[in-house]
Amino acid sequence: MRIRDNGYDYYEERPRWGQRLGRFLALIGVVFAVVAAVVVVQRLSDDTLALIIGLLLAGVPLLAIIGLLIFVLARRGQRQSPPQQMTIPPIIMQIPQQPSQPALPNYGLPWEGTMQRTGGRQWEVIGEE
Repeated sequence: MRIRDNGYDYYEERPRWGQRLGRFLALIGVVFAVVAAVVVVQRLSDDTLALIIGLLLAGVPLLAIIGLLIFVLARRGQRQSPPQQMTIPPIIMQIPQQPSQPALPNYGLPWEGTMQRTGGRQWEVIGEE
């Protein structure tokens, strides 16, 4: 095919045989799909056809929103810089010193000293004779 552009002649490359065959098969496939869809739709009842149309009308916007969300998240992931290494700040812990003298009398728990001073407790069981 000869094309004239700005006064200069040049020849456009013809598509290869495989490309032409692929386009032809794609065209045949589209025609087959359209004819099959028309035949199937003619055999469906009105209620079934209304259901399919309703699902398509609800599903197409949903797919568009999901596609847009994936596109935005993919672009956000491309813009982010590589993560920087985090440095852990040093943690300084001070251990409290033990007191040299006990804070409680008798060097123990409060009830231990009371039992030693009183000589123990007396228990009286009620109901047993």
